[in-house]
Amino acid sequence: MSFPHFETHFVTVRDNVRLAYNHEGRGGVPLVMLHGWPGGKRLFWRNIGPLADAGFEVIVPDQRGFGETPPTPDTPLSVQESARDIYALLQALGHDECVLVGGDMGSGVSIQLSQSYPGMVKRFVTYNGFAPMIPDAYAAAGLPSSQFEVMGEISDHFALHALEADKLAAGFDSDNARLAYVKQYFQGHVWQEGGPVRHLAGPGRINDTEAEFLAEQIKSEASFRASLNFYEGVMNPAPDAGDFLIDRRIDVETMVLWGMEDDIVGEHYPSWMAVGCSNIVGPFLVRSGHFVQWEAADVLNSAVRSFCRDLLVNS
Repeated sequence: MSFPHFETHFVTVRDNVRLAYNHEGRGGVPLVMLHGWPGGKRLFWRNIGPLADAGFEVIVPDQRGFGETPPTPDTPLSVQESARDIYALLQALGHDECVLVGGDMGSGVSIQLSQSYPGMVKRFVTYNGFAPMIPDAYAAAGLPSSQFEVMGEISDHFALHALEADKLAAGFDSDNARLAYVKQYFQGHVWQEGGPVRHLAGPGRINDTEAEFLAEQIKSEASFRASLNFYEGVMNPAPDAGDFLIDRRIDVETMVLWGMEDDIVGEHYPSWMAVGCSNIVGPFLVRSGHFVQWEAADVLNSAVRSFCRDLLVNS
């Protein structure tokens, strides 16, 4: 099986953070696509070509410690740090505004970026990721008040990755062992001790070759450990991390997709987003799991083109 491939570029953006990124369609509408955990920029390799052809300038970074971007031990990855990194990347490329696409932790970085730099984000497309942390609004709508509490009822992964990261990382003695662990998140995983196998990706939607191709982005000892900083930064943020701005509604015009075969993010995600977005298009249900950009690439590509048609026409 062959996969698309795109040239990797590097730029040092801030605090000696050297980001690796793909960059296609220069001169088009700036479009930044942000991965979560597990992953890296390869997760978007089914989107970059079609969206560049549609008129976007597609920018897809590996966030700190993922893929070809080295870890930064002195300032570990967090949602806040990554938002600052992406802002600096856009500035380095000469852009003051963009369209954002992000799921999983990438959606958290996207929300943080849009709240930190008002006016920068013109449109936001998101799927199977963070919902704004507005418990009172959810309770008033008759919904569970906490996305993380709902996930915690069926999965220990967030606490394991955030609170026992060193212990988890030390339990793997080779790249192959780490690769096998990460692959489970693409193909089926026991999310609680003694529990059943549950699926993040839709069952059978990511085969073994694809899972290995995607998982190997964080199989090294350094990358795997650094990638867990994403979780640590949410549950145990560094004192100097800055405000976590996901505690308010999203005002940017937002298209919400829901990969409905995702067993982990939870069936309430579309309803939470309907409450949490002031200017929403959707939610639209997609026959895929968590990794909409890979499992249903044509759907995501079409959705982004349609949602931004006026921006493309006026560019």
